[in-house]
Amino acid sequence: MQCGGGPPEGNSVTEPVLQVEGLSVDYEVGAGTFHAVQDVSFELHPGRVLGIVGETGCGKSTLAHAIPRLLQEPPARIRRGIVRFRGIDLLKLPRWQLPRVRGTGISMVFQEPINSLNPAYRIYDQVAEAIRIRRLRESGQAPGLVSPQEPFDYSKPKMPNVGEVLLKPLVPSKGPASRRPMLSKDAQDLRATVLEYLKLVRINDPDTILNLYPHELSGGMRQRVMIAIALSGRPSLLIADEPTSALDITIQAQVLTLMKELMTEIRTSILFISHDLGVIAEMADDVGVMYAGHLVELGPVDQVYRDPRHPYTKGLLRSAPSKYKSEGPLPSLPGSVPNLSRLPRGCPFHPRCVLAHADCTQDPGPKLTKAVEAAGPEHLAACYYSKEVPGIP
Repeated sequence: MQCGGGPPEGNSVTEPVLQVEGLSVDYEVGAGTFHAVQDVSFELHPGRVLGIVGETGCGKSTLAHAIPRLLQEPPARIRRGIVRFRGIDLLKLPRWQLPRVRGTGISMVFQEPINSLNPAYRIYDQVAEAIRIRRLRESGQAPGLVSPQEPFDYSKPKMPNVGEVLLKPLVPSKGPASRRPMLSKDAQDLRATVLEYLKLVRINDPDTILNLYPHELSGGMRQRVMIAIALSGRPSLLIADEPTSALDITIQAQVLTLMKELMTEIRTSILFISHDLGVIAEMADDVGVMYAGHLVELGPVDQVYRDPRHPYTKGLLRSAPSKYKSEGPLPSLPGSVPNLSRLPRGCPFHPRCVLAHADCTQDPGPKLTKAVEAAGPEHLAACYYSKEVPGIP
């Protein structure tokens, strides 16, 4: 069963970049076992943006970090599932091979750029490192598990003489002294490439930014640098884990505008994680709604927002203010989010659902299925009574 993120129009035979099937992730801590992600399945095709939305604690970030296997194990434990990236099941790879996939295969933009950039290195060094790794893999000098999307011609540089390498730090260079030493041709090319990626993320004065440390930049500039590092690997898949949640509203709008512009300039698929319904509506082609670790609805963003087929999705959309507050208080869902260590049987939402029936408590609960005939084959909902959702006031 195809789970959302359909192929681009006119290219129905395109293989998905990412296939996630039945992924389940637990956290085993002293307080018990918390089921953070439960039986999640979806597909992401080339050139598409899949947004994952849900409230805090629903498992979005765990899902994002589980795909490239960045979770700390333990306490995290991937209990079961398949994460197939360009035909490779990442969950079956030994840990020592995972760095070969990251960067040039899967890149990630984290939520807090100040915690992701190395405070001891200048911006130039951090962007240049990603570019060097990508070039080494494309030229075959460094191993990689996935081939680049496009062929590149990087000839192997001439190996230096051992004696020259040993004497270089001891013997003074010839010629007049200069405050700024002349760069080799390779160094000049690398510097130009770094400047190219900083310009790509709309940094106006990249020559100045190169020599600064992360703490000398604003939050918006640091996030742009993080995006530049992620893009410099030319990844097939870019995972953005709430990249704008730590920014103020003005900088947030700038970064979102930047990412929309970049989607037309780079050929990559994006998994965009956010708790903001407006951001997902702006960025995504398809949207998946998560609740208590479960993917409860999945489909094209316009269909899901216009005609939600899961009671939780409709509750989320109704809670977003569309007009001024003169209309009265915003509607809210009854009850509270369940404890992830003691999830209810069947549908995890049934204790709070106005449509709940006896069969909603069955174990296992409902799977993602076609929501309604008129919605199309890509609109899926994990609800036995999806046809009754439009009648919810």
